[in-house]
Amino acid sequence: MLIHYGELSTKGRNRKMFQNKIAEHIRYQTKQLEKIKIHAHHDFMHLYWQEMTYDDLIEIIKNIPGIQRFEPVFPVEKDLQAIKEKALELFTKVEIQPGETFKVIAKRSDKTFEYDSIAIQREVGGVILQAYPDLNVDLRQAKHKLVVSIHQDKAYLSLKNYPGMGGLPYGSSGKGLLMLSGGFDSPIAGYQMIKRGMKLEMVHFASPPYTSLQALEKAKRLTAVLARYATEITFHEVPFANIQLAIREHVPDNLSMTIMRRIMLRVMDALLKERKARAIVNGESLGQVASQTLQSMSVINEVTQSLILRPLIAVDKNDIIAMAETIGTYHISNEPYEDCCTVFAPKSPWTKPRLHTVKEYEALLPIDELVKEALVSVKTSQISASYQSEATTAFNELL
Repeated sequence: MLIHYGELSTKGRNRKMFQNKIAEHIRYQTKQLEKIKIHAHHDFMHLYWQEMTYDDLIEIIKNIPGIQRFEPVFPVEKDLQAIKEKALELFTKVEIQPGETFKVIAKRSDKTFEYDSIAIQREVGGVILQAYPDLNVDLRQAKHKLVVSIHQDKAYLSLKNYPGMGGLPYGSSGKGLLMLSGGFDSPIAGYQMIKRGMKLEMVHFASPPYTSLQALEKAKRLTAVLARYATEITFHEVPFANIQLAIREHVPDNLSMTIMRRIMLRVMDALLKERKARAIVNGESLGQVASQTLQSMSVINEVTQSLILRPLIAVDKNDIIAMAETIGTYHISNEPYEDCCTVFAPKSPWTKPRLHTVKEYEALLPIDELVKEALVSVKTSQISASYQSEATTAFNELL
């Protein structure tokens, strides 16, 4: 398999680190199948293996960030006749329809090969046309593109290529903490940051008994979906009921969401230091709800100096839902189990809260003690792509 880095080709002295991150991720995702040999080059890497099918490996590679595109390649000796024979063999595996188009693209990194690129294209294209007279040549937008690459060791041929995730290798952009609810937005925000190379840990605020066990499991299953594109993910469950009850007792309903979000950020700040992460990530989209107006976000942000990343800030809801369907979080997010923000949502929240008013009501709360109490009771677990809830596991064992 030939892996093309894409964006990594622009990197300088740290390119090796990015290559190593991709290689580590590939090894992680294939560890239960078989050991893969990886040979990294300047702009691409080759993967070698023994038993796994191409289709199995394709399903794995397409979900690894940092890969622009990839293609199954077939090595042969650097001999023109051997190249022709392999080209014809590859075309026998494709359903050719009359009138379809093709072209041959030749690349020579080994300039000592006796045929130049144009000669290779002419010779190989000629035998294909002879074998498939119903095919037409189209040098611009051909349906079938045969690539012949002449390297120092061998010639490599490929007829199919696949798009990768793009972005940067997982873990190459540092670590962040994602505020994960059970809705549509935050999992997509997490996916976007995974795609940009950020290693993520999940932070889920739970308020039992006001939120259900199903709501907690929902967040864990969303984490498992994101783990398909990452590696095993650390999941932090923060108990939040006592904080929300204190807010309900001392704060007017229309300011409760603002103060709740400010306390959440105080908790996130503490976890950020504890977990040695560098950014808070959330799924806020400008103007989508009352707490996401410019004035609300400004007042909420006032409690922290930490970097807050909002990858969905300018994304429409319909586009977010479309992405959820694409990456596999839609049906889970659509389940009717309410998280702590929904259960304690105010009827008429202020869209333009005033900072001085917010601080006046916060002074009525023992915020430092509430935050410390929540942090002491955080439950941390590891969730992989194969995660199953304890209840499901127990039920399966019973069967």
